Amino acid sequence: MHNITIRSMKEKDINQAADIHRKVIREGLGQTTTYNIEALFFSFIKKSPNTCLVAEKDATVAGFIIGSIKEWGFGVERSGWIEMIEVDPKLMGIGIGKTLGEAIINHFKKANIKNVYTSVQWDSGDLIAFFKSIGFDKSNFINLELI
Repeated sequence: MHNITIRSMKEKDINQAADIHRKVIREGLGQTTTYNIEALFFSFIKKSPNTCLVAEKDATVAGFIIGSIKEWGFGVERSGWIEMIEVDPKLMGIGIGKTLGEAIINHFKKANIKNVYTSVQWDSGDLIAFFKSIGFDKSNFINLELI
């Protein structure tokens, strides 16, 4: 699959992953960021290094997925969560996202985690279709927001 390597995200990958994030936000959502994405990546790597993965193509980070394992909460026992997944817009459509998604799901399975969750905005049709393509469906949860 286009010479893609999936591996753990390292601190040296943060700048490339942050650049991808900024491209996705700019091109996909038209928003600006008010947070320090590099600091967020650093904290994810420190907290859960085994669930922060990058897809590398030609010695360059082509995409990433950030996950976490939560031990309990609101009636859910130990579960996996996909917090963020992004692929360089120039490389979308060649299977990088699917490969990342399958890799983290396999990691969760090896850790004896049966349920994996994520949260997607209801009008993000492409992202919903992506998650359905790797086996996700609607859950019994309803997201609530305090404004």
